[in-house]
Amino acid sequence: MWIRGKQVYVYDIEVFPNVFHCAVKSTETNEIIHFEISERKNQLAELVDFFYNRKDIMLCGYNNHHYDDVIINYIIDFFYKLQHLSYYKVCKSLFNLSNTIIKSEEGNTEKFKRWKYAHYFPSMDLLTMQFSSKLRVGLKTMQVTMHYKNVQEYDGDFSIDLPVNSIDDMIKYNDNDVDSTTELLGRLSKDVELRLFIQEEYGIDCLSMDKTKIGEKILEKKYCEATGITTKQLKEMRSPMDYVPLKDVILPFIQYKNPKLQEVLEDMKNQIVYTRERKGYEKKFVLSNVTYSVGVGGIHSINTPEIFVPKSDEYIGHSDVASMYPSFIIKYKWIPRHLGEVFWRVYSKIYDERIEAKHSGQALKNDVLKYALNAVSGKMQQEASWMYDPFSVFKIRINGQLVLLMLVDRLLELGCKIVQINTDGVMYVAKKTMKDKIQESISEVEQLTQLTFESDNYEAFYQYAINDYFGVKEGYSQSHDPKLIEKKGMFITKNSLGKGLAPVIIPKAVINYFVTGQSVTEFIEKDDDIRDFLMSQAVDKKFKIVHGDKPVQRINRFYASTNGPYLFKVKKNEKPTNISSWNDYEQEESWSNMLTKSGVTILNKFDDLPIKDRKINYRYYISEANKIIANFTEKQLELF
Repeated sequence: MWIRGKQVYVYDIEVFPNVFHCAVKSTETNEIIHFEISERKNQLAELVDFFYNRKDIMLCGYNNHHYDDVIINYIIDFFYKLQHLSYYKVCKSLFNLSNTIIKSEEGNTEKFKRWKYAHYFPSMDLLTMQFSSKLRVGLKTMQVTMHYKNVQEYDGDFSIDLPVNSIDDMIKYNDNDVDSTTELLGRLSKDVELRLFIQEEYGIDCLSMDKTKIGEKILEKKYCEATGITTKQLKEMRSPMDYVPLKDVILPFIQYKNPKLQEVLEDMKNQIVYTRERKGYEKKFVLSNVTYSVGVGGIHSINTPEIFVPKSDEYIGHSDVASMYPSFIIKYKWIPRHLGEVFWRVYSKIYDERIEAKHSGQALKNDVLKYALNAVSGKMQQEASWMYDPFSVFKIRINGQLVLLMLVDRLLELGCKIVQINTDGVMYVAKKTMKDKIQESISEVEQLTQLTFESDNYEAFYQYAINDYFGVKEGYSQSHDPKLIEKKGMFITKNSLGKGLAPVIIPKAVINYFVTGQSVTEFIEKDDDIRDFLMSQAVDKKFKIVHGDKPVQRINRFYASTNGPYLFKVKKNEKPTNISSWNDYEQEESWSNMLTKSGVTILNKFDDLPIKDRKINYRYYISEANKIIANFTEKQLELF
């Protein structure tokens, strides 16, 4: 891979009190270069020459902007001093800096900011490219979710001297991390392409930025250009409010025929929401046998497992507001108030440009401008953001819910059954003869609100919970196009990078059962891809992991098997202060089974063993799939 005329090298470092190692891999030749500082060799000068003097390369890592880059910058900065020290003093100095970085609290970089913000070599960070700070995961977790060939944690202790005879094993571990990061970079090639387009189009260096940050940066640049103010001035701007009376944010035309909905509206108007409260106002109510929740967290129905298959004279419709939050911002000028009319003009222009890009097939530009449009409502809630304005964001969130209830009000009046309501849309079962009247009602809400609804239909809908469902869209029975099966939550059949690893064979079998009628047992036992059976669990660093009676690494990829022992996470209990010894206490450790219904086989390293020889505990997967089906069908029987 080449970026801006520079060949990309992927790198990772390991730091011990007596050993420093850096592995660097070319994305073009796959050659791995090693730099070592130990009693065996001291390649400090070669390392500095590579990182500082090579002007034809771009470095890439995982969490390198917060860790690896800092240490390499430190080495370059103090090279002339370090080169005169013994290898051990150099390693000890790097080890102390490493500990300072690791122990630093989120965002607290004061002790090492000199090297964190140095720019001795160009680099990109795949971690910050993918995730905002609250969603970030470690490289081992990423290896699990990307089905990397070898999920490997270091089995030694980074806090003590590394024996010389263990250095080569450590290097193999270091190489594995570099290899997995290189594979991840390949998978993210489209993300890289998009960010290069942004730099070309908007002059923003965003190779290491996530989508929300990119959107914010585009808005920041456009607004500063339009107003002439500096970025520093902009970042001091806010419209804080300690509390928001909801009666002040609700649109005057919001009203309902249904007495229950009118009661909900009046109750909401009497609420005062304090902006720093974590949960705030929430109200639950029942309407036509459906439970709803409204409040500062948004609107949603509270659903239990239920199957919706329309009769011959019915259809399942879904109507949602097209780009609800951006539409509110543009139609009602619900922008951060301190940014004024100029911000609204900037935002509106971006909206128009995105529509044009979408219609003209400019996919990259369409995606980029979508990031900018979607960034505003989230940032208006963040006190640290220059877009912070809780009053305006409450206007958007509260009225969005009330507008959807306006549609619910009309649908119920037309005899529809509400399937679910969530965030920006309503799903319902209706008589085909009412389709024109329903469209008239939707048009009426559109005229009142100046918003636009988009509608589509489903052949069937399987609702397990509000965020766990799958739906068969209209046209599937003719085309059998898998894209027409919509999946959410527990029914997603493709694991996302960094989002956890669940055995997708279970939702695959459930969906297939309802769509084709094939038995779960037959479907599961025919699956020959071991990856469909794999799972993992996030484990806090305070736990150790034991497989049977054998300690194993903390992050593991495994499957239910008939010949594997149970997998436990073990936590050391704190000794109570009021007892003299552990003998007076019930137990020194707490053991928790990570998969209570089956023993497991750990598969951190992929091999060529045929699936028929893996001793998969098919009964476990079949039972879990049948349990979901039973929850659907038993609830269905209760309805009759």
